Amino acid sequence: MNCEQIKDWMPHYLEGLLSPERERIISHHIDSCPACVESLEQAREMAALWSEMEGEIGIQVDLDIPDLTGAVMAEIELIEAERKQRVSAPIPTTSRRRYTPRTSWMHYSVAACLTFLLFQFGVFEGLAYQITEINGHMSNSVTALFGPDSSTHK
Repeated sequence: MNCEQIKDWMPHYLEGLLSPERERIISHHIDSCPACVESLEQAREMAALWSEMEGEIGIQVDLDIPDLTGAVMAEIELIEAERKQRVSAPIPTTSRRRYTPRTSWMHYSVAACLTFLLFQFGVFEGLAYQITEINGHMSNSVTALFGPDSSTHK
């Protein structure tokens, strides 16, 4: 195993979730590789910090904090029920389309296909040159109208 593979397996190694064979291979590699020893130490430090944080969170859970989960979920269900009722209600329209969201994906598909075809046929090949040329003409026109010699045009 190389160092990258060892680093991938490092969390499982620390938690003791590996098979004895894989754990032996990783231990052998760590014993012979100073970079992996350092990575193992960093991983152990991170695990210690993580367990400290979990302990602090456990302390906070014991505090008298109101549980808002039920109220929030009830509100979400109410909003979802209202949305479903609006969607299922017939929408009076004068057009042929009865349900707009179903056809909206077609517009995006047609736009994507047309853009692809335009790129394939080279419509945009000279676009950068054409824009530069137009900017040059505009710049010359503005200079002619408002440049230092513009007093003769008034």
